[in-house]
Amino acid sequence: MADQEFELTTTLRIRAAAASDVKALEQYCFTGKTTEEIDKELQDDLSRGQKGEVYRIIAEASGHAIGNIRLERHPINHEIGEVSQLAVSAPFRQFAVADKLIDVTERVAQKNGITTLQIELSRSEEAIINAYKGWGFDERPFVTLQKTVSPPSQEEEASTEENPVPDENLPPEESSEESVDSTSAEQQQKLL
Repeated sequence: MADQEFELTTTLRIRAAAASDVKALEQYCFTGKTTEEIDKELQDDLSRGQKGEVYRIIAEASGHAIGNIRLERHPINHEIGEVSQLAVSAPFRQFAVADKLIDVTERVAQKNGITTLQIELSRSEEAIINAYKGWGFDERPFVTLQKTVSPPSQEEEASTEENPVPDENLPPEESSEESVDSTSAEQQQKLL
């Protein structure tokens, strides 16, 4: 059989997400997630989208969702939009689908009173950081501090069962607000 070449064309459509996008999103964008996980996330986003809290935008080619981006309004400052879940199926990445998704996300933000887009990334994601910088995002000098709190040991659980804590949010030795405030202030002063 001789080699043959054919030219294929398709139209890229950028649109709002629909409940029917679940299967295509699983197949083309989020292969590491189950259909149920994607369906739950999408249903939640569609519900919150009706309230103007979340905007899920789809890139569609030949009737299939081959790209996705999510914009969530910040819960405190409604002029800030958190960008996440930018994903484009590998065969379509060379066609600047991500660029188009970012462009439409900016227009959606402008139309809905969001004046600032932001995304949090790990420093190790250098290629992604550079892509966002190429789309006009600036790196901000913020520090994120994190502490993992381990579950209580069996001894601590047994002690808690014997001496129930009146206020679930406070350890037994810190039952007075005044002592908590003064102790915290003293500890912070020592650190500074």
